[in-house]
Amino acid sequence: MPGPDAAARGRQDRPLGGIGAVVLAWTGGVIVASLAVALTGFTLNSSPYTIVAFAGEWTMLAGVPIVLSRTRGTGRLSTDFGFRLGGPADVGLGVGAALVAYALVWAYGVLIRVAGDHADLGHEAKTLSGHGLGIGFVAFGLAAALGAPIVEELYFRGLTQPVLQRYLGPAGGLAVTAAFFGLAHLGSNPIEVVFPLAVFGAIVGGLAWRTGRLGPGIVAHITFNGITVVALATSR
Repeated sequence: MPGPDAAARGRQDRPLGGIGAVVLAWTGGVIVASLAVALTGFTLNSSPYTIVAFAGEWTMLAGVPIVLSRTRGTGRLSTDFGFRLGGPADVGLGVGAALVAYALVWAYGVLIRVAGDHADLGHEAKTLSGHGLGIGFVAFGLAAALGAPIVEELYFRGLTQPVLQRYLGPAGGLAVTAAFFGLAHLGSNPIEVVFPLAVFGAIVGGLAWRTGRLGPGIVAHITFNGITVVALATSR
């Protein structure tokens, strides 16, 4: 895979924002999501609760990069954060990466079960998706398979990873971002879920770093989450 072009390399070496923007987007997202669900009064882990929480968090995760782009960049996320799809090759890269990642997660699940650890790696997804296959599940599925991949790739690989790579170098920044990505998905999941999701974060982080675009990672993320949603649906 060829490295990023000169424009992409320049953006990665001199990213918009800094540690403050990374922290603001994350903590602000948690605060907005918490306030939103508290004000609406929806039942914990119900479909409305989940959608409002997602929307509140995404307001900041996507909002901070958008504001940075408009105030300090070109006003185009494609230029400032690599938020674009390069063509069919990016689709192939993304789908292939997702299948490899899913196979690794499956193998990891088998290994820990053989070792006597029966942790439910999909606990939070099962809880947030509710029961049955009604409108609540459809809303969760769309949010998980489409909304989350787009917003999270913009935040983690578009904003956070280049900022950390500026301080820690390419490998260090990628690794720390991947670990952060895994920890960010802990929630009500068992601790065992952090490692495989960090591995997935490293895979899509590598795609972003080497191509200079978020497109392959977004496709990989959509595919990975989409497989999970389909697996949940077929298990009911």
